[in-house]
Amino acid sequence: MAIYRQIHTTIWQDNFVGDVLTEPPEKLFWAYLLTNSQTTQCGVYPFRMRQAQFDTGLTEDEIKSIINKLVQYEKIKYSTENNEIMIVNWLKYNSARSPKVAAVIDKELLSIKTLEFESEVIKKCLELKYPIKTKVSEKNTVSIPYGYPIDTISQPEPEPTQNQNITNTATATEPTDEGQASAAPDVYTYYQEAFGVLNSFASENLTQWVKDLGSDLVIEAMKRSALDQKGFRYAEGIMRKWAKKNLKTLEDVAADDVSFNNNSRPKRNAGKQEPTPPWVKPDYVAPVEEKTPEQEAEEQAQLQAAMEKIKQGRKEEAL
Repeated sequence: MAIYRQIHTTIWQDNFVGDVLTEPPEKLFWAYLLTNSQTTQCGVYPFRMRQAQFDTGLTEDEIKSIINKLVQYEKIKYSTENNEIMIVNWLKYNSARSPKVAAVIDKELLSIKTLEFESEVIKKCLELKYPIKTKVSEKNTVSIPYGYPIDTISQPEPEPTQNQNITNTATATEPTDEGQASAAPDVYTYYQEAFGVLNSFASENLTQWVKDLGSDLVIEAMKRSALDQKGFRYAEGIMRKWAKKNLKTLEDVAADDVSFNNNSRPKRNAGKQEPTPPWVKPDYVAPVEEKTPEQEAEEQAQLQAAMEKIKQGRKEEAL
């Protein structure tokens, strides 16, 4: 993941930006999709709704509406199943002719969940003659639907009540999508144990955070917040930090903790006690420096000259 992303200055004169994206939030979100911290060299990356809301200040409904518009105009493709975004013309404007850059794309292709996105990236690289080594595999010939408006797949679900959450905790036994549903009751239950009654707003936040980070990290963030005697907002702050760092597992979090502790550790010599100077000791006797006769005569002459100068100054003051 690169630190910088380049956007050409003519983007603001582009017909699409000027004529189609007529509202400021639409322009903001389009620029966000091109520059946020999740972007990759290949143009396909995981999209986290909660993080996007925090970064842009837009509501979930506003973001969904803009995504639908961008999909309609074939600027992006969006997989609601895998929460992945594909910038359609990314590779056209972000060259990968360098073998080093092509090697980065080969590595990123391994983490793409949407097979059709992976296939399109490979084909686009071959079309542009980028020197990647990955070839289209047989699994990529399977057609997987994507790019539909976000609301056609992600319909709002009824908000679970407290009684429903407790019932689900006792009865949920079957694994589901990425462990979310099977782990979700544990998330909801832990929230109630740590922070009290689960209202509809908190339930929606939890569901979104589980989609973004997974239940393990959500529970870990709540544990840390509860240990510090903080509320759920504090836990959300922890999760935002992990999302920005692209931490996905408890192992990633543990490694990040170790790195933070190592960087925070004081330097080896910091606070080291200096040895006690010998002159502090009660039995200390200052060494007597032996001088030659010439040195003693010189010092006497300097002392005499200084005394004469002082006397002369006093006489002038008296006058």
